[in-house]
Amino acid sequence: MFRSGIVCLLACCLLAGPALAADNSCREQIIAAFSKQRSLSAYRMVGERSSEKGPVEVTEEYLPPDRMRHVIVATGQPPLETVLVGMRAWSRQGSSWEELMPGIAQTIIAQVKNATAVPPTDVGEFACAGKATIDGKEYLAYRSVDKPGSVVPNGPGGTPVHRTLYVDPETGLPAYNIVAEEKEGTVPLFKGTYSYPTDLAIEGHPNAPLAKIR
Repeated sequence: MFRSGIVCLLACCLLAGPALAADNSCREQIIAAFSKQRSLSAYRMVGERSSEKGPVEVTEEYLPPDRMRHVIVATGQPPLETVLVGMRAWSRQGSSWEELMPGIAQTIIAQVKNATAVPPTDVGEFACAGKATIDGKEYLAYRSVDKPGSVVPNGPGGTPVHRTLYVDPETGLPAYNIVAEEKEGTVPLFKGTYSYPTDLAIEGHPNAPLAKIR
């Protein structure tokens, strides 16, 4: 079974942004938005990116403090789904669930704690980028700022790549997390969309067999 996706939370691995002036108040606003997110009873992030084999969609669902569902849908292979409930984790790629070894479960537990801890601590530096409209709705935009002397990566189009977070001014919650080149009209390298379902349920599979060591 393809295991590498189990411990890969894409939202934490995005690229940094262009040389804008960092503003501590902007960083504090980002921390406030994610702190509010993590105080909720449930939240979801759906991430979309491209790969050499085609599009990849990653869905992360959280019921703090200790329930998580992670699904990777990639071209040419069955969806990979991982679930954490309490101290136990299960995974399947196909129809049959397996319980993950305790060592892998502990790694997932640590990542879930990091993703749901309040307040978040490692958010990087940000500059306020004003208001922006996505799908007809206005958001507050925040662009990540590189440390002085760091190298800003270029995207496939040859222009620098940046990360921008969008916060809903009405709710104060994160709405989008987008990594894209600075070029106007470019297709994002990664687009994460946050939502806040009120009926989310995540259940374990206690009767599934323990995964074999491969």
